Amino acid sequence: MIEINTICELLLEALQDAGYNKSTIFNYQGAVRRFKAFCSEKDVTVYTTEFGKLYSDDVISPKTGQFSTERYHLHGRFIRLMNSYYSTGQFDFSIVKRGKVAPTNPLHKDVYGGYQKVLHMQYTNENTIHFYEYEFYYFLQFLHSAGIDDIATITPETLFSYIQTSKTNRQRAVLCGLRSSMKYLRRDDLIVSILGIHSPRARRIIPTLTDDENQRLSTAIESSEVTLRDAAIVLLGMSSGIRACDLIKLKLSDIDWISETISFHQSKTGNFVCLPLIPSVGNAIFRYLHEERPAANNDFLFVRELAPFDPFTDHSSCYEVVRRVFCQAGIDKESRILGMCLLRHNAASTMVKNAVPIETIAAVLGHVNPDTTDIYITTDEYRLRECVLPMTGISKEVNP
Repeated sequence: MIEINTICELLLEALQDAGYNKSTIFNYQGAVRRFKAFCSEKDVTVYTTEFGKLYSDDVISPKTGQFSTERYHLHGRFIRLMNSYYSTGQFDFSIVKRGKVAPTNPLHKDVYGGYQKVLHMQYTNENTIHFYEYEFYYFLQFLHSAGIDDIATITPETLFSYIQTSKTNRQRAVLCGLRSSMKYLRRDDLIVSILGIHSPRARRIIPTLTDDENQRLSTAIESSEVTLRDAAIVLLGMSSGIRACDLIKLKLSDIDWISETISFHQSKTGNFVCLPLIPSVGNAIFRYLHEERPAANNDFLFVRELAPFDPFTDHSSCYEVVRRVFCQAGIDKESRILGMCLLRHNAASTMVKNAVPIETIAAVLGHVNPDTTDIYITTDEYRLRECVLPMTGISKEVNP
């Protein structure tokens, strides 16, 4: 038997002995804390591979109630290391691609595989594909636990029972997943049965930067302490609101220097977006390409600073870039989200404050429905005050 505390301490020691840098060890320290908290919730003190699988499959974000790509990769990598020590007495730090999950019931596997193929034909964004895959996976696991082998026997009552077993913050994602999977199964009758169900949706306050923070950010970017690549990335995010998944895929050919535009297809929506390349951003990108970008053997716009100069792999790379620049500018994260998402919110908020039409903001952000952009109106404090009704003439008496 291996105690949870013991194997976690051994992992951190092995990382230090292997010569990993401080930032990597810091990240694993956070992973250890989260894993120990998970063990404490389950009242588990001894590690087993079965419990490890339970943790690696815990890929639903407690904040959003949706599939989290970050949790999927981090939990999988962490448990693979734990399992290697459990089996061999040594931590295997070699890179191994984690396999896809599959339904427990063998009768469901063919249906699940067919659905995966359709998703890959329909979407290009891996996060979107993972989301729908996992929603269908959890539904099939529910069917298996309920003793339902034949997909054709699913009834509206089956869906209602599944929705009722879901946590409140998960119900929106569950309904979205069910509509997609039932469409694949050609069960229009089941889609109709859940059309009237409306799940609660939390409206969070949109995080933005203050005027002082914007000024400090501009000062930091102009200083020599920020690399030309990081400066170009942050400026592009602040001006266009580009998502991290789109930024890491930008190619050199996406920039038209003659017409001064930058264009790309959004990974999340598939929309084609053509944005003006404003002088400050264009100059920052040009300086990066001319003075700093290494002779990489690829045509991606932004690449890593160390050989072999590969492109960024995921949004965590962009997050680290923004974190470094914010740190240099002396801007605290506080309770806000960070990374390209904050820059996207700030870009939309800035356009709203500058009285840019909502339709134009939606086009810049690449929203399919302009109504999605309406939430950014709440960031315009001054115009919101104009909507407040005067309190004069209202009786102060309290009627019994």
